[in-house]
Amino acid sequence: MNSTPPASAVRTPAPSCSDEVPSSAIAVVPAQDSRPDSAADYRASHSGLLTSLYQEGRPELPPEGSELGAYGPLLGAHRPVTGRHLGGIVVPTCRDFAVTGTGLLFAARIALSHGCPLIVIHSRDARAAEFPAAVRDLLGDALVMIDLDQVHESWRPGLESAQDDLGRLHRTNDVGWKRNLGLMLAARFGWEFALFLDDDIAPAEHGPTLTPEYLAHALQVLKGDGDLQAVGWPLVGFDDNSVVGHARPLVGLPQDIFISSGALLLRVGEHTAFFPENVYNEDWLLLIQTLAGAGDYQRALARGGPVRQKPYDAFCRVRARSEEVGELLGEGLMNLVEDHGPGFPGLMSGRYWKRVMAGRRSLLRRIIRERAGQMQVWPEGTPDQSEDPVVVCMNTALWTHQQVSPRKLADYAGRWWADRERWQSVLVSLTSEAAGREPESFAPKLLGEPREPWVHTRRGEGCQSSLSPSASTTDRGRKVTV
Repeated sequence: MNSTPPASAVRTPAPSCSDEVPSSAIAVVPAQDSRPDSAADYRASHSGLLTSLYQEGRPELPPEGSELGAYGPLLGAHRPVTGRHLGGIVVPTCRDFAVTGTGLLFAARIALSHGCPLIVIHSRDARAAEFPAAVRDLLGDALVMIDLDQVHESWRPGLESAQDDLGRLHRTNDVGWKRNLGLMLAARFGWEFALFLDDDIAPAEHGPTLTPEYLAHALQVLKGDGDLQAVGWPLVGFDDNSVVGHARPLVGLPQDIFISSGALLLRVGEHTAFFPENVYNEDWLLLIQTLAGAGDYQRALARGGPVRQKPYDAFCRVRARSEEVGELLGEGLMNLVEDHGPGFPGLMSGRYWKRVMAGRRSLLRRIIRERAGQMQVWPEGTPDQSEDPVVVCMNTALWTHQQVSPRKLADYAGRWWADRERWQSVLVSLTSEAAGREPESFAPKLLGEPREPWVHTRRGEGCQSSLSPSASTTDRGRKVTV
């Protein structure tokens, strides 16, 4: 579904594929909105890429009140031959544990019911000494605490996209690295599935949602359908959307909710995709690569019932600015895979990104005009001309375009795509090491020790040879620290 405003005022010429967007084109001159572009414009929904976990032909839910085992396998079940757990739960966090206790207890109760490990990867304000005692007491040795600052730098996978300046524009965030570390541990300990949860998730009050029972059913569906690679539970109530996604309904524009890493069950293997580091929408970029690598991309992703998250400040200008690059990448790439399936990488050209940027600026201006009753834009560095946080955030997002170009977006997308091979080499190495019998509680010691450089299996080079680690600072795409 597309949203494109009517034309008005004087049209500003679009920049070339290699040029930065001039500030006059986005912040001073009330430029005319571009013509509708169904391939590149923002879409209110990408749900056509999702199947339902409960659709006809998939295992049915047992009668209400059935025992847990009737719903399906448990994450803590031991895999044949290896004896390893079927999977476990990973929660990345950076916030004070005093404010995340409820979400952590929710994750712990699922881990306890499934008899599986809960790995909490923490940084910044999340200090191990302040971890909730109730969660420690509930899980005992099944709780594994990973202090990100204690992970040896040699464990970093050396992704080239992580070194791209565009991904770090106005943003310092470590949630992608934490989630990648969770996937690396899943491969190292022989898991078949990994459940990623944010630190503030709670089940919905009614209907199918995420509980130990519904999780077991999701595992049953995954075990029986080799095409299915991931199951997500959409975050609703306070909807899991970007600043722009929250603004659209306020001006009468439709907005759906896609699945995200807030509650995401992934199949783990040598071909599992990665979370790009630092950039916003890192979970969408993982899902896009998952779709591209699936045997049947139209059956690769499924949506379960809704879950809830805690409200936060949806219209924070720091968030608006930090999200914009990831919004351009995520929305643009999602459109491509939706329209062209696995063949989309050949279309990630500067010309395409020029169209994406033009459509995005049209949307931002439309929201401003509908919200303020007029085109109300002003240059960066001057006093705000509105007290409406929505208008302020849309202006702030527009300013970011001064530092972004179609060529930069094309270059980043190319590095992100090429990183698949590098990441796969990391997973192959870790999978080969999973023959050991160390329990997951061994993870902190394992990660604290140096390891040999990752070997690029195709080219035979050390992946860490020319790449320096990027900064580790915050958690979660929506919570931004600068």
